[in-house]
Amino acid sequence: MLEEIQAHPLTADINVDMEEGYESMEEMVSDAKENGCDALVNCTGLGSSKLCSDETLISGRGILLHYERDCPRTMIDDNMKHDAAILTEDGPWGTSTNPVYIIPRGGVVVVGGTYYEGKTEANLTDDERKRLVENASIMGIDTTAASPVAEWAGFRPVRKSVRMEIDEEVSAKSGVKVLNSYGHGGSGWTVYTGVAKESVKMLGLD
Repeated sequence: MLEEIQAHPLTADINVDMEEGYESMEEMVSDAKENGCDALVNCTGLGSSKLCSDETLISGRGILLHYERDCPRTMIDDNMKHDAAILTEDGPWGTSTNPVYIIPRGGVVVVGGTYYEGKTEANLTDDERKRLVENASIMGIDTTAASPVAEWAGFRPVRKSVRMEIDEEVSAKSGVKVLNSYGHGGSGWTVYTGVAKESVKMLGLD
């Protein structure tokens, strides 16, 4: 996905590599102005806790296993396509803190997961890995013939309500229109297209 963005004619000159992080919103805005930008979208996730002094923002730990997109499946017939995102938080399979889901992403399908607020474990435990394999089986992957190709543990930016608004004070002071967009939790991948379109509207670029 990143390679596609960087290859697009409208975004080919965008540099997404950062040697150092920002320490403040003022620093971000100053950098934007130096680069000739009149608008800035702040989607720094958990970083917004510091940049925006947002004490309501917390982390929600999530875990995933990645399987090849064309891995062997069970319960598949000619009428069922593989390109389906499925999630359940209901028993007997899942709960609100241990949901069961599968999401197609490029050349892989990801199987999850967890939603643990405040947990800081950076790697999957053996028990978690075992449970995700069980989830993969529930979601139709033939786990007797397919093995995970990667695993992931991360910390999603969680907020009671998503922050999606223009920072009028910073915008007026700096002359750069600043849009804060963070707190989407584990839904970032599923809502990013809609969020991007709404950002364009809010910035008056549509």
